[in-house]
Amino acid sequence: MKKYIICIASAFSFVSVAQNRSIKFEHVTFKEIKAKALKENKLIFIDAYTSWCGPCKQMAKNVFTNDTVADYYNKNFVNAKIDMEKGEGIEIAKQYDVRCYPNLLFVDGNGKIVHRVAGGMSPKDFIALGEDTKSPEKCFSYYANNYETNKTNSDFLRKYIYAKDGTCLETGDLVKSYFALQKESDLTNEDNWKMIKFFVNTMNSREFDYLMGNKAKFENLYPSQEVDVVIENIFRNSLYAESTSKSFDQKKYNELKSKISSYNLPNTKLLLFESDLSLAANKADWLTYSKLAVSHVDEYYSNDVNALNNISWTFYENVNEKESLEKAESWSSKACAIESNYANLDTYAAILYKLGKKDLALENVNKAIEAAKNEKQAPEQYQGTTDLLKKIKELK
Repeated sequence: MKKYIICIASAFSFVSVAQNRSIKFEHVTFKEIKAKALKENKLIFIDAYTSWCGPCKQMAKNVFTNDTVADYYNKNFVNAKIDMEKGEGIEIAKQYDVRCYPNLLFVDGNGKIVHRVAGGMSPKDFIALGEDTKSPEKCFSYYANNYETNKTNSDFLRKYIYAKDGTCLETGDLVKSYFALQKESDLTNEDNWKMIKFFVNTMNSREFDYLMGNKAKFENLYPSQEVDVVIENIFRNSLYAESTSKSFDQKKYNELKSKISSYNLPNTKLLLFESDLSLAANKADWLTYSKLAVSHVDEYYSNDVNALNNISWTFYENVNEKESLEKAESWSSKACAIESNYANLDTYAAILYKLGKKDLALENVNKAIEAAKNEKQAPEQYQGTTDLLKKIKELK
């Protein structure tokens, strides 16, 4: 089943090197781990992970088994590796508001957060992260504990916002407080541009209005393409918020689309199409979804492998009209021609099966299984494809 909680990939590629040691994780209750930390006067490092998180597995395989990392963490911390979806981990995830994985938590013996970040990292950076816990002003807790006395300090608020965002915590109220301290004339400076770029996500804001009213000023200071991307992201987030609102109003949604169109920015048509497609999917309006996709996929996604594969799979699961399925067949076939991997071959075989094309479906489902093996997937990871093979063989 697809997971919608974020799993953050590392920006680094890992090279396997023979290592002999690894971090020693405690396999006792969290209460016992805290008691040990108090006794040894150490902080607790918690690898907050899930079984399905790829970067979590990379950290476990390539970072926690690094000799230098192991020596450093075994000496300086009491270490715990806790699945946030099982046993005590479920309550621990709630206690520390863990929203993405891997979440790397440092807590004291009383269970209070000292430092936290999220995402995979290299051995070097992981050790540097541990070193940060020795400097209070580098720790997450410094900002959390000193927020009340620094509410009007722009520099403090900006750093706190980045710290919270770096561990996937909500920053909305802090962002509002930060921009309330900024003069309009200062919104073009580099710090504020970065804040707009990363944290302004609604068209209903002074910052967005200023950006659109002074677009030329921003383009004189920053690449025009970058400015357009920032604006498009704000459009996209605004459309998403409107289309997923519990009190969805088609009229308001259409008015928002018209407003976005009036700015006449590059990629506007694509952005609106994607929003309409997503809205149709959210409403399970597969007739509208199918019509939109058939009309525009070839126009917008001719070489986008992921889009071709994902939309084809959605057709397989939800669309039954033969003519539409034949379009999905052409998209998934093209995805395979561009990149003949397990995911694309599996989708292509599924579409062919649904169209009753037994021989071609059989050929490609076997290719998909072979690709899964070549990609070192465990049998349970491609069990659905194995099941599909049986169904294809039963076709007459």
